[in-house]
Amino acid sequence: MQTLSSEALNDYLKWRDVVFSVTRAQGEDGPDQPDRVYGAIMDVGLSNDFVITVTAFATGESSLRTTVGGGAIGLGGDPFIADHAKQIVTLAQSLLKTTVPMNNHGLPQGKKVYFYFLTPSGLMLSESTVEETYSQTHPFHEIFSRFTAIKARSEELLKGPRH
Repeated sequence: MQTLSSEALNDYLKWRDVVFSVTRAQGEDGPDQPDRVYGAIMDVGLSNDFVITVTAFATGESSLRTTVGGGAIGLGGDPFIADHAKQIVTLAQSLLKTTVPMNNHGLPQGKKVYFYFLTPSGLMLSESTVEETYSQTHPFHEIFSRFTAIKARSEELLKGPRH
């Protein structure tokens, strides 16, 4: 079991504040419509003190960090990740009506998943469990799968080429 390092957690929380403060102009070049999603953030609570956060923006940019340290920033340079990030934002737009307005961005407890959508009119949230999102009939199954694919690809990139 991994334990929380206060330095790792502080770094994560600072990064998280930056992610949630991204503006539409930074996250998208498209029209400024109040309900247009320009970014999506998935928080997965693996336990009460281990959360993985993956971001996706309309520009194709993506990052991943964890509360226990580690992750990768600036993953949008990889074509696979950039494509998935853009598709996640498109999916988020189609799911926007299933979310509720949110003023804060708290962390999920273990086995919970939070999907945050950034829009010019504010932050939107949908909550679920990890188990529910695995079901192919769950409305957030595809977006969860695409975020998971970004995580897997980022791990491949971090390992580097094999010899």
